[in-house]
Amino acid sequence: MNYCTLSDLALAVPEATLIQLSNDDATATAIQEAVVAESVRQAEELVDGYLRGRYTLPLPQVPSIIKDMTVHLARHWLYARRPEGADLPDAVTRSYKTAIQMLEAIRDNRITLGVPGGAAAPEPGEMKVRARPSVFSDSLLEKY
Repeated sequence: MNYCTLSDLALAVPEATLIQLSNDDATATAIQEAVVAESVRQAEELVDGYLRGRYTLPLPQVPSIIKDMTVHLARHWLYARRPEGADLPDAVTRSYKTAIQMLEAIRDNRITLGVPGGAAAPEPGEMKVRARPSVFSDSLLEKY
């Protein structure tokens, strides 16, 4: 399930900037959708990494808080892919840090999404447990 779309990202980044960030050709006049899709994919994977184990994925509906964080993370990725030495705007860096802090708060159960299945969801797969060997055997404890 997509947490955000190109149109969501276009609301946060002006079209001319989005064209410049998604293209390596300075004379480009259109958004390179493959690059934008990759930025969204990476942002969604990061969000899922924080939500996994707490919520059943995919989410039945995408809360607006998740959409907004995904937009900020994707925007940061687009700016970060620029050539070395290019400084990221302060607003982009701040919104990225805020999104990460909010994801950590969701992971740590300080913020809930308000979607069904907000209880801890177990990871699929096998569970292994190790314990120390007993110091006192059952026969020894029965003597007391």
